[in-house]
Amino acid sequence: MRTFGPRWFKQDSLMAEFSDNFGHAITRQKQTLALNAAKVEAELASKAKSEFIANMSHELRTPLNAIIGFSDMLMVLKISDVQRVNQYSGYIRQAADHLLALINGILDVSKIQAGKLVVDLQPVELGPILESCVLIIDAKAKERDITVSCALSPETPLLYADPLRLKQILINILGNATKFTNPRGKVHVEAGPGPENAVTISVTDTGDGMSASDIETAMRPFGQVDAGFNKRHEGTGLGLPISVALARLHGGTLTIESEKGRGTRVNIVIPAFDPARALQRPSYAQPTRA
Repeated sequence: MRTFGPRWFKQDSLMAEFSDNFGHAITRQKQTLALNAAKVEAELASKAKSEFIANMSHELRTPLNAIIGFSDMLMVLKISDVQRVNQYSGYIRQAADHLLALINGILDVSKIQAGKLVVDLQPVELGPILESCVLIIDAKAKERDITVSCALSPETPLLYADPLRLKQILINILGNATKFTNPRGKVHVEAGPGPENAVTISVTDTGDGMSASDIETAMRPFGQVDAGFNKRHEGTGLGLPISVALARLHGGTLTIESEKGRGTRVNIVIPAFDPARALQRPSYAQPTRA
């Protein structure tokens, strides 16, 4: 019979102590990593909040000052020139529309984050929607001598989409492409049948492009590549994240391909209309939390 002396019990005790200490060390390391991750997440959230406050401060004050200023001119100066009255009234309307767009963007983000934004899915013809969006953006593009072109494949099927939300996606993407393209640049839209019974819409521009980290920033709500008080472009950084969320609500995707100095290409994939599948789905799609 094998016997165990005090030395064996001592070794066993040391191994148990070592195993216990090692387990505690691993636990502490995991806790440290979790705390560091939480700290980084909190810092990013704080930075995003600070950027949002800075951006919104500028974006809200500019149209409000315009509304107040031109309203005072119409009221105090007693302007009788009909042409000037119409001009100032137009400025007030533009500023008010800008404010409304800002508020709607904030409300959309809040609904998306709360999981309450829905889309009314129905058979949609892409041509008229694309034409109206290009027409809206082309007016702004001409002011900066930017050429906007469009190519729609005749084989493009009907989409299964919410027409208002689809238009919102396209205007946001086309607006960004125009805004970040230098004068005498080009913005091109092309659409046609995509993979797996879907439609692909691509918006390509000749702007400065973005790096991988810039794309990640632009995808975040309130995140802007060109941010701060000295930024060159207006905007709250909501258009792109909202467009990404709306594409997902449609059961599609929105991806970005870009390089510094080589422009940007945004690919939007929206499911095509399938009567059999449409009968199995409600008229709206519940979103996932952002």
